[in-house]
Amino acid sequence: MFKKVKTRLTLLYTISLVLLLCSFIGVLYFLISYEIKVKEMVELNDYFIKEQHDFYEDLAEKDHHGMKYDPERKIFYYLFDGSGAFVYGKESNKGLFDWIERNLDIKSSSNSIKVDKGSQHFLLMKQELGHNGYVLLGMEITAEKHLIEKITWILLVLTIVFSLIFALLGYYFAGQAIKPIKLAFDKQEKFVSDASHELRTPLSIFYSSVDLLMQEEKERLSPIGREVLGDVKQEAVLMNKLVQDLLVLARSDKNQLTYELKDIDLSLLFIAIYRRFFRNKPIEIEFEQNIQPGITFNCDEVRIQQLMYILLDNAFRFTQTGKVTLGLTAENEEIHIAVRDSGSGIAAEDLPFIFDRFYRADPMREKGGAGLGLSIAKMIVDGHGGKIVVSSKKGAGSIFTVVFTQGKGSL
Repeated sequence: MFKKVKTRLTLLYTISLVLLLCSFIGVLYFLISYEIKVKEMVELNDYFIKEQHDFYEDLAEKDHHGMKYDPERKIFYYLFDGSGAFVYGKESNKGLFDWIERNLDIKSSSNSIKVDKGSQHFLLMKQELGHNGYVLLGMEITAEKHLIEKITWILLVLTIVFSLIFALLGYYFAGQAIKPIKLAFDKQEKFVSDASHELRTPLSIFYSSVDLLMQEEKERLSPIGREVLGDVKQEAVLMNKLVQDLLVLARSDKNQLTYELKDIDLSLLFIAIYRRFFRNKPIEIEFEQNIQPGITFNCDEVRIQQLMYILLDNAFRFTQTGKVTLGLTAENEEIHIAVRDSGSGIAAEDLPFIFDRFYRADPMREKGGAGLGLSIAKMIVDGHGGKIVVSSKKGAGSIFTVVFTQGKGSL
């Protein structure tokens, strides 16, 4: 149990760290890219302001047309007249203009354009020159883009490495933090187990003595004496049941609770259980069954019977008048068990805790019980690889549903 807690805590914190670092890298990538783009746009705009007069002259010059290639240029440009026809340009990447004409609609493009030409990357900026035309300025940003990508990948690799280191350290420190809790839990578990074992014998002797006393001294006891002995016997029965339940849970905690699995005809077992409860039910409560015949399951018959006794006992205990229904159906390799009652129901705030040990909602306190029955029921269901859920509404009854997968044995 504690190993699972350590693993879950480590996974939770490690995943949280990874998500936080990935978010940080994403934000950092965006900010760096944005700042570099702004710097490059400012640089292009400054160049436009500086050379604007020359652009007008180039447009007016009749013999100064065509394309010049200069690989040393940092900023290149292309001039277009008022009709959108190319007039003059200077480029640093040969063939780029032809590629732009084939792949971009320059006339309708926005002021800022990012161009990816294979492994090369360019930033273009379109500036209007009044009615005379416009100029398309640009610069290569391949080095900057690759630098950003390299930094991002380095950060991602470092994130993975440090997350693994954090996970190992987190697992170790989680174990250290849980040690005192585990020690206290082990002591409590040992106390419950030892106390349960030690109480079994004196309780059995006490119960037998009270039973013998009631039989032998029945005629000589006064009505009040017989009533007191009856109360003592009833309390002894409850104490004995509590001790037995504690022993079952203690063995389950230590993984000492074994399940004797064999193929059982659940339909016949449930019919027998239904008949037993039907014979002893209060007259004011209806008891119905919807048991599908021929359902078999590889399970521990005694434990399944104990499970149904707990669920049906709860259903009758908290139903004053109305109806209790026992259902057993099979569909798509799943076995569905349903115990429905029209009793007092369970408040919404109590539903998440009803399978906790010793937890009792307000209506249960009035009905007795130590609050261990549903804990044992869940333990049995889990031991058979199933799941148990409850739906209930205060004053409108409850439905306990158990689902088993056919062919799935004990955990």
